[in-house]
Amino acid sequence: MGEIKRILLTGASGFLGSHLLQLLINKGYNPVIFLRPNSDKWRIQHLEEGYTSFVSADNGAISIANLFKQYKIEGILHVATEYGRGISLSSIIETNVLFPLRLIEEGIKNGLKLFINTDTFFGKKQFDLRYLNGYTTSKRILEGLLQGFSSALSIANLRIEHVYGENDSELKFVTNVLKQAIQNKSEILLTQGLQKRDFVYVEDVANAYISIIEHHDLIKGYNEFEVGMGQSISVKEFVTNIAQVTETKASLKFGAIPVHDGEIKESCADISALKNLGWEPQYNIDTALLKIIQTEKKRFSYGS
Repeated sequence: MGEIKRILLTGASGFLGSHLLQLLINKGYNPVIFLRPNSDKWRIQHLEEGYTSFVSADNGAISIANLFKQYKIEGILHVATEYGRGISLSSIIETNVLFPLRLIEEGIKNGLKLFINTDTFFGKKQFDLRYLNGYTTSKRILEGLLQGFSSALSIANLRIEHVYGENDSELKFVTNVLKQAIQNKSEILLTQGLQKRDFVYVEDVANAYISIIEHHDLIKGYNEFEVGMGQSISVKEFVTNIAQVTETKASLKFGAIPVHDGEIKESCADISALKNLGWEPQYNIDTALLKIIQTEKKRFSYGS
């Protein structure tokens, strides 16, 4: 099928998308990114010379048809997602199901070769996450629909474990704990931290997308790829690592807050499929945290 040159990236202004955009530019691509007029571009404003913007007021068929008319898109990296916190179910379905379907349908008409979908470990069949029902349901609907396009193009569904890194939302668990540790809060309130997660650094995740692009000739039809370190550790151990690397004065109060109902006890990626494409994680937790802290210290001021 040859090299894929023209890439469309959705969700480029978000946490994972911004890191992926940086890596695509570093690899010599000039990606097209799909933006809404109100997109907050603070994570990618320093990259403007390296990408082409397609600004759309909606995710509708007309806008997407115009996108494919302007650019010869050969591969789509679909990272945009709606988690559904305070959002209607119809809005979740619009972003997580209808938007990617419109991209694929128009893409097939215009020679699209590869569609990479961003999924999470929450969607694993063995997990019953009722408190994230709209989000997980929408992801599972899309997963089923994607398989129906497997005869028309190559599809990779990336099921990403607990990704963390620089410039994530301060509402996210790892970033929130990092902020409190850097600011030397008197105490950090935590659950017992017994649940286990496969914590994977965002740059390693971004490289997984690149590996699939570069080896797309090996991917036929619909494919699942789990993205993680391939091993899980307890949340307590991970937070303890944060405390050690930041040399925080904060006291870690494990057990101070309750665990969510339905919390996943353990999740771990099977990374064998990605290893077959030559991908392996390059960062362990300590090296990743050291790299993150260099950036986050600039973002978060020290406390007393």
